[in-house]
Amino acid sequence: MQNQFTSLAGYAPDDASDIGIRMKVLAGEIYSIGSAVDWLKMQTFAQSAQGEQLELRAQERGLTRKQAVASSGMLTFRRITPLWYDALIPAGTVCATSGDQPVRYITTEDAILKNGELSIEVSARAEQGGKIGNTQPGTVTVMVTPPAALESVTNTSAFTGGEDSESDSELRSRLMQSYASISNGTNAAFYRECALKYDGVYSVGVVPRENGAGTVGLYLGGRGTVPLQEVIDKVQSGLNLLREVNVDVKVAAAQTVAVDVDIAVTPVDTVSVQDAQAACEQAVREYFDELSVGEPVIVTALGVKVFATGKIKNYLFNASATADRKLGMNQLAVCGSVKVGYYAGVEQ
Repeated sequence: MQNQFTSLAGYAPDDASDIGIRMKVLAGEIYSIGSAVDWLKMQTFAQSAQGEQLELRAQERGLTRKQAVASSGMLTFRRITPLWYDALIPAGTVCATSGDQPVRYITTEDAILKNGELSIEVSARAEQGGKIGNTQPGTVTVMVTPPAALESVTNTSAFTGGEDSESDSELRSRLMQSYASISNGTNAAFYRECALKYDGVYSVGVVPRENGAGTVGLYLGGRGTVPLQEVIDKVQSGLNLLREVNVDVKVAAAQTVAVDVDIAVTPVDTVSVQDAQAACEQAVREYFDELSVGEPVIVTALGVKVFATGKIKNYLFNASATADRKLGMNQLAVCGSVKVGYYAGVEQ
């Protein structure tokens, strides 16, 4: 702009002059318009749209972003000495884990500790959705709203089933799959898309003619686990209304196949062995969380995931513990035990 002005006027505008200031303002506005146009181009297509715009693209295919799912489990309330009367534990009783960032759990039903008894199990659910609610046994020990006469609480089993909300990459992948496999109301893509609309369901294995003509089997998977039974029941009820006439649809959780991983790693020069081993274990677990029902376990892909941490320069799998695993359409590979050792590498 300045060069064109100089060639026409015969002199260069001073930066502090009125013309120079106007040029800078105009150049800024033109840049803003160009950036807005580039952003609009990205949000127009499913391959590059993000956030709310990606959700709008998904709605064009009848898809919505999956929301976070709260974990569920059982809480055990106890006393040291028995009571001579019945003690009520009302629904909505709040308990939590200890620590600086406690996770809260709420009982979902009324329960009564009978006189003469010392403990009772009550079903509970995490207050907020997400994987953060998946806790190990013995971690929920704080009664935030303690019921009268009850002295302690714990969870003898783990809280499971918590899932984070669907990320942009996951929603985009599901959207692109809907374009690749067009539903016609009767094919496998139809049943798969119907099941994937439910929160907590992240992959589906469809087995046509599972028990002969007129039968369809659907096997549901979550992230590294299977959905809760209540989610499976919802999918079954929904498909009972949408299925074809004279077609029997059976919905069930996928059969989990635990895969043990034994790997030795060599950290990069700037990373300690402990940090490299921790990063490797996390990468292994993330790999299995991303697997779908029926998807095979590929050792090479697992190695790529390990290298992507940036903390490992070499690794070696124990072939007797880790090998490619082919799965059926009713099976979901989940992470079993993870053993991470030290690999000295090839001597120079």
